[in-house]
Amino acid sequence: MTPTRTDLARRAVTKAAEVRDRFDIPLNAAVNVFDLCTEHIAPAITVRFKDISMEGMYLREERPEIWIGLRPLTRRVFNCAHELGHHVFGHGSTFDELQADGAAERPFNPDEFVVNTFAAHLLMPRLAVASAFTTRGWKAEEATPEQCFIVSCSFGVGYETLANHLVYGLQVVGRSRSDALLKTRLPTIRKGLLEHDTPDRLTVIDHHHTLPTVDIEVGTGLLLPANTEVENQELAAGHDTVRGRLFQIARSGVTRAYSPDGNWAILIRAMPHQYVGLARYRHLAREDGEDD
Repeated sequence: MTPTRTDLARRAVTKAAEVRDRFDIPLNAAVNVFDLCTEHIAPAITVRFKDISMEGMYLREERPEIWIGLRPLTRRVFNCAHELGHHVFGHGSTFDELQADGAAERPFNPDEFVVNTFAAHLLMPRLAVASAFTTRGWKAEEATPEQCFIVSCSFGVGYETLANHLVYGLQVVGRSRSDALLKTRLPTIRKGLLEHDTPDRLTVIDHHHTLPTVDIEVGTGLLLPANTEVENQELAAGHDTVRGRLFQIARSGVTRAYSPDGNWAILIRAMPHQYVGLARYRHLAREDGEDD
């Protein structure tokens, strides 16, 4: 009997929960999928960022590999989780072609459906999404575009990825709210947050971030809580805004951001914009003039 979409979705959600449980990732917390693949799964999956026009590739070999194409960082996060899905479901080697934004939906493919659903629930399980909103004093079913954007940053996924997950995956948002979320574009959200002081790429991290680290690309603005300081000013220089302290990520490397009272800290791991190379080396500092 051919499994229905409901059957496939149930398998995907169950498998995502099993992976989180196996590696002691709380269901109410975010997960860094690059670290999960390269540091926790055994045998380790080599993750490579490639200068190739594709979403991603999974190579089922004795030493498995995931290749991720040149896409925005948040898209790379989801694509890595998608390729990990092929691995955990025992699929053969796969090549996922580049999917243009707004492109027509492809014909239904059960394997692709199940790994897409797995990726969504690995990165954004229902309990983690609910917790991310409630700890901030918000309700997921009443999410505004700005709130959805901030929560998406806490998961490392794109705004549209979370908005679609709220509407179609978790089905916690009604039609009128979903229209507002799905029609709002990032430039509008960034302008609402920072008015005229708005970088082209922005990540917002607050005190409710559930990971000890934040991955970010050089050239991205990082909005942190007011009064935040960083240990390496050459990597990220900041200035005050009405919504917190905005840091411009100037170079790759790792630095610690912290509150002067010692109550909050986080590691910033900066990689070159559209980095090409092994994922485990993405944050290595580079000298001026050195190729990315």
